[in-house]
Amino acid sequence: MFSTVSPSNPDANSNNFNLHETEFHRIQAILVKMQNELRAQLVLLISRSGQPIVISGPADNIDCTALASLAAANLAATDGLANIVGEREFSVLVHQGSKRSIFISDLLKRFSLVLVFDATASSGLVRYKCKRTTLLLEDVIRDFQRRIEKAENVMSIPQFSDEEIEELLGKH
Repeated sequence: MFSTVSPSNPDANSNNFNLHETEFHRIQAILVKMQNELRAQLVLLISRSGQPIVISGPADNIDCTALASLAAANLAATDGLANIVGEREFSVLVHQGSKRSIFISDLLKRFSLVLVFDATASSGLVRYKCKRTTLLLEDVIRDFQRRIEKAENVMSIPQFSDEEIEELLGKH
């Protein structure tokens, strides 16, 4: 549903989400900051359909497209598990490996934050920083959506020239 967005394609369209260059850079700065604070190898903002939107970090030996797709599928499967056990959702997933771990977090039911980090990192610190980052990203996205909705409302008001108004009113 969502298109991948990069600085060379800042206005990539989706069904109902356009990410412009300004927001791309704001989101990228947030992801880079979290990546540096946690010394993470890779941080992604993805759509719930599995499309990478913003990627931060060298993706050494990691297929970001496959990672995004599998992370989205994993979150969707976890939503099913939550329903089975009577929960509304499980909004955070953590997969711990011997060398690397993955943190996946829901973001506004439309996006997910995916973090690949060293398995020796403190899981409490990772959860705290990811929660803080999620809140910042939600603010950027909500602010952007409000501005787009406001612009759409202004654009939906018909604009007539003086001549057109006079013609409509029968005044010549």
